[in-house]
Amino acid sequence: MAKWEGKSKGTVLGHKIFVFILNHLGLKLAYFVLRFVALYYFLFARKSNKNSYYFFHNVLKYKRFTTYLKIYKNYYVFGQTILDKVALLAGVKTKFTINHDGGSNLDKIAEMGKGGILVSAHIGNWEIAGQLLNRLNTTFNILMYENEHASLKKYMEEVEKKKNVNIIAIKDGEMGHLIELHNAFSKNELVVMHGDRFRDGAQTLEASFLGKIAKFPAGPFIMAVKFGVPLSVVFAVKETSTHYHFFASDPIQVNRTRDPKQTELAVQNLLKKYLGEIEKMVYRYPEQWFNFYPFWKDQK
Repeated sequence: MAKWEGKSKGTVLGHKIFVFILNHLGLKLAYFVLRFVALYYFLFARKSNKNSYYFFHNVLKYKRFTTYLKIYKNYYVFGQTILDKVALLAGVKTKFTINHDGGSNLDKIAEMGKGGILVSAHIGNWEIAGQLLNRLNTTFNILMYENEHASLKKYMEEVEKKKNVNIIAIKDGEMGHLIELHNAFSKNELVVMHGDRFRDGAQTLEASFLGKIAKFPAGPFIMAVKFGVPLSVVFAVKETSTHYHFFASDPIQVNRTRDPKQTELAVQNLLKKYLGEIEKMVYRYPEQWFNFYPFWKDQK
């Protein structure tokens, strides 16, 4: 299984181009142009195509022709979610609507008064759920690796219209992000992170996912146990060109502990519940699984 390098392919220039197209041409025309971009990747992105083929054909068991259709749609929907995210952050006029399953679960976390962790995966477009998070009287913090955040953060701060978002950067060999996390939880803030990617050297957990063995970062679940904060699994998936569906699981109560055995049991329990939620989403929205690298252990 190959490692993820801790850096997404999006660039500042790419986001500037997206913002220009959205502001001057509109979302519908941007989607039209995107069809050709998706076709380009479908024809020439050999490495990610192999990984997508494995996912749709070997994991989800689609027949070959259906698998190729799914690969193209996967690229197209992925591009749509990027356009939607940039449009939302840049304040471009859009007609997005969103309905919520479990929105009250976030209110429950806020009422507990000790902060919480919202753990997601690279499924759908959770950033669009900011409409819901903004109504909560709290800041939410996005935890990401430093090389994924630096230049892009600077640019997006220039176009971003909402001010209740803070980015906590994980720097190699440093523990400063733990202090920031402690401060965030002490102020009853939410921390948002993904639980389906890890970098080389990170602590991982091995588990069965969609019938095959894969590794997952232990960090989100260890943090919940170490800080003793509730955890909810959240997603926002695209259902039409302008409509999203937000999901938030019941808050999982976590007792703070530093005992190694109790920590291991609690972490494994959190991982099991997390994977159960992800599997439901993948089966329901397979084209919105956006991990284009060798994810499973038996991939070469």
